[in-house]
Amino acid sequence: MNVVGGALSAPREEHSGRRGRRTVLVLRPTVSGVDEKSAERLLREVRGHRDGDVTLAYLDAATPTLHDALDAAVADGLGAVLLMPVAVPRDRYLITWTQKAVANWRETRAGADLLVTLDVDLDAESAVAAAVASACDGTGSAVTASPASYRSPAWSVIEPHRDHVLVCRGPRCMAFGAGPVYRALTAAAKAAPQHAPMVTASGCLSPCNLGPLAVVYPRGEWFAGLDPDDAKALVADLVDGTDELTDKRVRGGFDD
Repeated sequence: MNVVGGALSAPREEHSGRRGRRTVLVLRPTVSGVDEKSAERLLREVRGHRDGDVTLAYLDAATPTLHDALDAAVADGLGAVLLMPVAVPRDRYLITWTQKAVANWRETRAGADLLVTLDVDLDAESAVAAAVASACDGTGSAVTASPASYRSPAWSVIEPHRDHVLVCRGPRCMAFGAGPVYRALTAAAKAAPQHAPMVTASGCLSPCNLGPLAVVYPRGEWFAGLDPDDAKALVADLVDGTDELTDKRVRGGFDD
């Protein structure tokens, strides 16, 4: 089944036949982040089983984003992209927000000549269930991990900081460029000579149409529409009170 902008449609073969089609595996990282080695291994396995153009994109929290993947397909002169959301068990959020991301991409890339379809019939659960059932007859391997990680002093220390910056990496903020913003803020904080803020990636902070978003606590300040070039100014504001980003500050504190 192919879903185009929420409606069912058959792929237009004249696009894929004339200029080529790419398959994009759409993944959603866990709360712990991205296991890039496993993702790349999955991609290699898929490529090993078929001829054709296959790549990866992430719905949120990591790059390349779905918007990045679609932009790359246009830049490469392709005519069509087949999106395959991959999750076990089946993730309705991943499927729904993949469709919403495509709709936003189309709206913001007027004139882009690319047919985008979505495969919602991927039955990954059956294949994994069969593998799990087969493995249940095995003996497993011994657990040799040390319990030290649960009592390591390194995980008992709160890093010195006056301000804590939460950077949204939900689907919309990532589509608007939150990935580079987060990396730039992290680098700027590390370079601060003193009183560096702690920078932490977060899930969706809610008003993501204003993204990329960052929230600073304990000040309760919200910054919207950030780009990587704003990172040094934001950190300088927190460290030295330079107040350079007044145009990006959409809420000035808890009383605002």
